[in-house]
Amino acid sequence: MYNNDMAERKPRFNSKGQVYISEVTNTDALLKDLSASGLCIESPEFLDVVPNARYSIDIVPEKESNIDNFSLEIESRWVKAKMKKSESGFVIVIPPDTSAKTILQQYLDYLETQSDTEEQSDTEEQEKSQEQENTEDQEKSEDS
Repeated sequence: MYNNDMAERKPRFNSKGQVYISEVTNTDALLKDLSASGLCIESPEFLDVVPNARYSIDIVPEKESNIDNFSLEIESRWVKAKMKKSESGFVIVIPPDTSAKTILQQYLDYLETQSDTEEQSDTEEQEKSQEQENTEDQEKSEDS
């Protein structure tokens, strides 16, 4: 099995990709987050996921990633159902020498760069906001 050691938690990255689990649903679900060892999906409908069962999943990365669709073997860990929506957590179970491992790593690298870009953007916005507050404080003290 690949990265099935729950003691060593891998970094998780938010995703906007889509997933399809033919054994469970006829609709696409959102790939909420992804790591080298697991993933979380969110569905607009209830997913009848059996605990500790294995499934094949098709992942459709964001178009901007330029990464091909790929399939993974996963094992369910938990399900949270709210109204008709559901969220499910899975462990990735793939042999380490498959092409899926390579594509998965490419997608994780892409998500990591997106995460870094978002963090940098957030930091820049915070700095601009702080500068604006400082300028406003300075103007108030000069007016006094």
